[in-house]
Amino acid sequence: MEEKKYPIIEEESGMDKCCESPVGYAATGSGYANIVEASDGEAVDVAEDWDPGIGPYSMEELNARIDEAEIFIEKAEKGDWSDWVTEEQSRANLYSKYPRLR
Repeated sequence: MEEKKYPIIEEESGMDKCCESPVGYAATGSGYANIVEASDGEAVDVAEDWDPGIGPYSMEELNARIDEAEIFIEKAEKGDWSDWVTEEQSRANLYSKYPRLR
């Protein structure tokens, strides 16, 4: 069987980095500084007023969410599953709210 010869592609200098700006893909609202490093090494500001709307926005709110989750888990361990839904119920809720997901 004949061995296939593939062309040798020489890489151009400076082509080892992505050329797209990271500003459009910046994940903000996570509590980290609103600064992203661009491919050229310069810092790029992300709008401080951008809010994904999922919080928590303070340590008190975070701790309250954790406490609430622990209460639900303890109730489930004791046999009270009223605060939980099955995967099928969750999918049905999503499909009724967002029919395009079907």
